[in-house]
Amino acid sequence: MSKISFVNGNYLFNHKARISINDRSLHFSDAVYEVIPVFNYKLIFWKEHYNRLRKSINHLNINYYDGEKILKFKCNEIIEKNNMQEGIIYIHISRGIASRNHDWEKTINPSLIISGLNKRIFVFNEKPISLISDKDIRWKGTYIKSTSLLPNVLLKHKAVENNAGECILKDYKGFITEATHSNIFLIKERKIITPPLNKNILAGITRKKILDFAKLLKIKIVFKNFKESDIYKADSTFISNSSSFIVEANKLNKKILQSKGKSLIEEIKNKFMEHISFYD
Repeated sequence: MSKISFVNGNYLFNHKARISINDRSLHFSDAVYEVIPVFNYKLIFWKEHYNRLRKSINHLNINYYDGEKILKFKCNEIIEKNNMQEGIIYIHISRGIASRNHDWEKTINPSLIISGLNKRIFVFNEKPISLISDKDIRWKGTYIKSTSLLPNVLLKHKAVENNAGECILKDYKGFITEATHSNIFLIKERKIITPPLNKNILAGITRKKILDFAKLLKIKIVFKNFKESDIYKADSTFISNSSSFIVEANKLNKKILQSKGKSLIEEIKNKFMEHISFYD
C-alpha cells in the first residue's frame, strides 16, 4: 500500500489512520468503492470511474455531496504524496458512523477513505492466468460496486487454493456472467465475444475501453451469453479489470485452453497503451 492515505478530512500515514468501530461499512458492508488505475502519475479514465462511483452512491442513497473536482483533487494528492507513477487509487465511501442499527438517520455523514497502491498494471508479458469455475452465489445487486464482496472473496480464495488466479461465475442456467473481480472475453475467428451487460454483471470500465479500441481496430464484437463448453472451443480467452489490465487465460479447471488469438489480444493492448500514454 501507499504510505499516506486520506481518511475523513485528513492525510495520514497509514499506521496512524483510524476509522470508528461504528462505521457502517464494518457492521453492514454499507459502502461503495472504486478502483482507478494510475499511469505516468495520472488518473486513467477518471470521468468514467467517477460516473460509475456516483451511480453506486445514488443506488444506495448515500449522502455524499462533494463534487467531482474536489474528489479528484484529493485523489491526485494521494498520487503526489506517495510518488505513484503507476498503480491504483482506491476510493471507499461508507454511509457513515452511527450506533449499530440496520436503519439509519437521514442526516448521517458519510466516511471517505482514499488510499493508493504502487504496482505495475500495464504489463505486456504477463503470464497467462489459470481459471476455475463455480456457481455465481453473489447477491442480486452486483451491478452496484458495493463492498459486499464476501462471495467474491470466498470464490477467489477457492481459485487460489486450486492453483488458479481467478474464478469465473455461472448463473443458474450455466451461463458465464463474469469473474470474481474481472470481466471475461472470448476470441473466435477475429471476433470478441463477451456477455451482454445485465444486473449480474458490473459495467467494467476496462471492459468498455477494450470494446472501444476493438472497434477502432475493426474487430467484430459479439454480445452473447456463453457457457463453459464454449470457452474450450474459443481461439483465446482473456479477462480484464482496472488493477490487472488484460490477462490471457491458459487453463480452465485444469484443462488447457487454446491461444490462437494471442496476436489479437496484443493488438488491443497496443491500442490501449497508445491511448493512455498520451492520456490527460
